[in-house]
Amino acid sequence: MKLPHLNLYGRFFLLFTVTTILLVVFILMGSFSLSEKEAKKIVYDRHEALYEIMAQLVAGPIDIKKLKVEAKKNRVEIQITRGTQHWNTGGKLPTITVLQENATPLGKIYFTKVGAKYFVYTISNNTTIVVTSQIANLIVYSNGLTLWPWFAALCVLLISYKVLNSQLKPINTAINSAIQISQGNFKFRIEKHPKNDLSNLTQGLNAMAESLEQLFSSKNELLLSVSHELRSPMARMKVLLALLTHNETVSKLNSEINKMDEIVEQLLESERLKDSHKLVNLETYFLPNVLTGILDSFDNNPALRVEGTIPEIAIDIDFGRFKFLIRNLIENALTHSYSSSPVILTCSKESTELFIRVRDFGSGIEAEFLPKIFDPFSQATGVDNRNSQGVGLGLFLCKRIALVHGGELSVSSEIGKGSEFTVTLPIVEHG
Repeated sequence: MKLPHLNLYGRFFLLFTVTTILLVVFILMGSFSLSEKEAKKIVYDRHEALYEIMAQLVAGPIDIKKLKVEAKKNRVEIQITRGTQHWNTGGKLPTITVLQENATPLGKIYFTKVGAKYFVYTISNNTTIVVTSQIANLIVYSNGLTLWPWFAALCVLLISYKVLNSQLKPINTAINSAIQISQGNFKFRIEKHPKNDLSNLTQGLNAMAESLEQLFSSKNELLLSVSHELRSPMARMKVLLALLTHNETVSKLNSEINKMDEIVEQLLESERLKDSHKLVNLETYFLPNVLTGILDSFDNNPALRVEGTIPEIAIDIDFGRFKFLIRNLIENALTHSYSSSPVILTCSKESTELFIRVRDFGSGIEAEFLPKIFDPFSQATGVDNRNSQGVGLGLFLCKRIALVHGGELSVSSEIGKGSEFTVTLPIVEHG
């Protein structure tokens, strides 16, 4: 069904109007429809009265003008045959020979069907009277067809649904585009545009995605350029500090330069991980050895505990990035915990997946901040024990690292009870 070239409002109005009219017509037809069996019963119950009415039509001379007026008034067609004379109020009706082929006697009246029309006839005073009703031919059907109006109404609803769905498809496409853009997928484009006023919406979303892609690309290029330019002066400062006499001031300056160097490296790493599938270097390691080495780097911190046993399995990881991921999660947990609260690391293997959980018992993270916690340059506010030394790239990089390993990083948190970060990694069987 192709709607005329109307605006969206006009299309919906036309669709709802046509659907409503058709549904009303079919529902009315379905409500008043009769089977042949029911129609015969009605005729049989009234056959004597019908015979009297039909007999009166031929009781005297035939007044065809009066007969036509009565036929039009009652929406019927009448044919009277007396010998070789014929009177018709409309078109020519079947002959008595044709009517008798499938006729059913109902008292003094005969009920029959010829083609798609139903007729009743009788004989009085050597005269044959045949009557067919326009209304009866609309509401009487073969015994198996009385449900067709309801089926037609259902078809109208299905067709209307498909037409409505086709009209709203661009809106669903636009919603999907908006979701993709909101999740940072600025390369997403709507390929097909509707040939109506909704094309302004879909093309506008494509233009917005393109503008945002260019904007963020420029921002990333600026960050990378600045990061690369900063590395040279920082390296020279380190050399100059190494030539100075070692004292507290030099030590502090060296520490701050190292922090700046770490931030620059994180910025560069975030950009490198965009093409992570090309750069990741996966090798097979024994999990207990890897985690033991990471835990040892915390100098036996009493707040750090391991619950349960570490599964003795081999995993395929990029060692340096995996180490950064787990270390960063533990360092965050230690930083955000209260001094007397432990940080618990647990590992478990379920089917073909490895789960590494880092749990702290700090003040927790606000619910409204949780969806943004893995966004770059984001840091929660209003939470005790959260430092402001970083730039908000740590968890963003952790998320990227988990993804490049074919896994996932998720978080759950409750204010006053702490947070738990869960790393999910696939386990590849080694023969």
